[in-house]
Order: sequence, then structure tokens, then C-alpha cells
Amino acid sequence: MDLGLKGRVAVVLAASSGIGRGIAAVLAQEGCNLAICARDASRLASVAEEIRSGTGAQVLAEVADVGNAASLDSFFDQVFGAFGKVDILVNNSGGPPPGKSLDLMDDLYQSAFDLVLMSKVRACRRVVPSMVEHRWGRIINIESTSVKCALDNMVLSNVFRSGAAAFAKTLSMEYARDGIRVQTLLSGPFLTNRVNELGLAASRQKGIPFEQWKSEAEAGTALGRFGDPLEYGALVAFLASDRADYMTGTCIAIDGGALKTIT
Repeated sequence: MDLGLKGRVAVVLAASSGIGRGIAAVLAQEGCNLAICARDASRLASVAEEIRSGTGAQVLAEVADVGNAASLDSFFDQVFGAFGKVDILVNNSGGPPPGKSLDLMDDLYQSAFDLVLMSKVRACRRVVPSMVEHRWGRIINIESTSVKCALDNMVLSNVFRSGAAAFAKTLSMEYARDGIRVQTLLSGPFLTNRVNELGLAASRQKGIPFEQWKSEAEAGTALGRFGDPLEYGALVAFLASDRADYMTGTCIAIDGGALKTIT
């Protein structure tokens, strides 16, 4: 199926590894011109070159911390300088640290607020005017199943990802008539460094080996396995296309059937 994305300008935040990298790779395969960022310069450069050589896509790669307002703003200055517009924005970020509600101090709440919620607000401020001008835009926020079902020992994710989902829903209503579609994806366990980090923390808390935790976590999904980031990218590419034009403001789980809620 030709998704009609050739020549579109796609921005993928935090794209040097894991889900962000998988999304960037698939969008490039679909013919998008890419702008990607991450904090690790070496890993970012390697991913950008891999995508260029594998797809022939034009890739702008700039070091940026999406949780830092000035750094994110500088990145978008580079994007608009290179491409002049943004058609597709994938709001991705690293996740906040685990912890219980009253065990974490104000600084951790503030940094999670900036990383998980405000990075998306700030990015949307930069791209929505361009999308309105061109009467077409796609914004896809990468969140967690914690939006639907609170996760143990993950208060920062539970709080701020839910807030980001509410922001996305509000934005979708405000700009639907301008040709902008906004979606929220609820991520389950994928084969990423983030899942490994959380798994190590969870296995230590339970006093079990990491491999036992991983086996039990995979068994907790209906499919019995963790996801591949390229599978994630395929869903993003569909939602970014006109094939999904009658969808906006949705929360869609991509979790291998791990989420047990009905709505």
C-alpha cells in the first residue's frame, strides 16, 4: 500500500534508539524527509547515516534535549531552516525514572513535567502554525499504557503521560478543521533500552533475576512477546497518512495485548 508520504517532512524527537529509531526508519522508507534529534551525538550520527544509506532519505540530525526548552527551540530553528515546514511531528521522549508517589522530590516531578508533557506542548507550538498554513498536519504522541492503567512504582509516567494525552485530545478538537490530525499511542513492552532499564529496576525490587522478569513480562502479553520498534513505525506511518484522515483525538494501544482494559 502506498501511503502517499513521499516528500513529506517528518520530525521524530528522541530518535537515536528504540521506538523513535524504529519510527524514523519506517518514515524514511515511506519517502519522508527526516529531522531527528537526541542527546547522544555519536549514536544520533550513526542512526542518521544508517537511514540515509539504507533509504536515500534526506536526514537532518541535531543534538537536542527535548526536556530543555531552549535546546528544543534551537532544534526546530534548524528544522525550519532546512525544510521550511513540518508535515509530521512524532513527539517522543525518554521516560521518567520509576518511583512511588511520595518518595520523589520536587526536582524529579519538575524534570518529568518538562520531559514528558512540556516537550510536546513546546514542539506543537512550533509546528502547528506551519501545519495550519498548509492545511495539513499529523501529530503523533508516544505515550504508555499507563494512560489507561496506572503502573506500579511509576507515578511520574502515570501522572504526566495522562496529562499529555489530555493535551493531545484538546489539541485535536481545536485544529481538526485545519486539516491537522492528532493521535496518542499507548506503548506496551518493546525491545528497547528503556524496557531493559525498567525491567532491571523491577527485577531488583522483586528480588528475581532479570531474565525471569523478562519471561514473566512477555508472558503477560496476549502475544507472548515484546514488540519490534519497526512494528511501531508501521502504525505511525499509517496514522501519518491520508488513509487515516477520519481519525483524530484517539488513544491507541500498541502493546501486544498487554492492556486488559475494555475502553
